[in-house]
Amino acid sequence: MPEHSPAPTPHRAVYGFAFYMLFTVLFFIYVAWALLPVEFGLHSYLPDKYFAVFVPFLVLVFAWFFAFLIYPAINLSMTVDVDSIASVVDPKLVLPKGTAFTSWSQLQQSKENRENVPKQPSPIDCNLCRTFHQPVTRAPIAPLRFLDLQEVNTAYYN
Repeated sequence: MPEHSPAPTPHRAVYGFAFYMLFTVLFFIYVAWALLPVEFGLHSYLPDKYFAVFVPFLVLVFAWFFAFLIYPAINLSMTVDVDSIASVVDPKLVLPKGTAFTSWSQLQQSKENRENVPKQPSPIDCNLCRTFHQPVTRAPIAPLRFLDLQEVNTAYYN
């Protein structure tokens, strides 16, 4: 079993170094193509110098369109509609597993089930000091659950 380490594995290190060398050489060829004069003689085999400026500009324009138009459009297409129940409540947090959401009354019933809190235990007769003690019981930390919109509005605006 290999040991977990932040260092790359040997084959990844070799590939990384090879790609680093490849792209360094390609960058120097690109700069030479863009900056050497036409009289140097290499330009009969290469595209016009116009493309040395146009291609990076085209890549930047495409990146801008993707970042500011396409990517937000994809995210908006995956969000639920404003009038959908999923924009207000996550039925998977509230309803039992496998139950389909049909009405708001289902959510209210599950809220009433949550409000059933256990009562305080009876006092304990202490043999040491011959008195009655109320046992200290703290409520456990509540599990992750859905906060009803009515509860939130009551807490903030009541």
